[in-house]
Amino acid sequence: MVLSNDIDLLNPPAELEKLKHKKKRLVQSPNSFFMDVKCQGCFSM
Repeated sequence: MVLSNDIDLLNPPAELEKLKHKKKRLVQSPNSFFMDVKCQGCFSM
């Protein structure tokens, strides 16, 4: 018996993973990342 709204739990679609909470995803990852941006003067320190 196969239902039309079955979801592949091992390979979920990316759209569904984005909607889930970050701790309840198959692979736990944050929603955003901090960019480490430095000016040219910071490299000389």
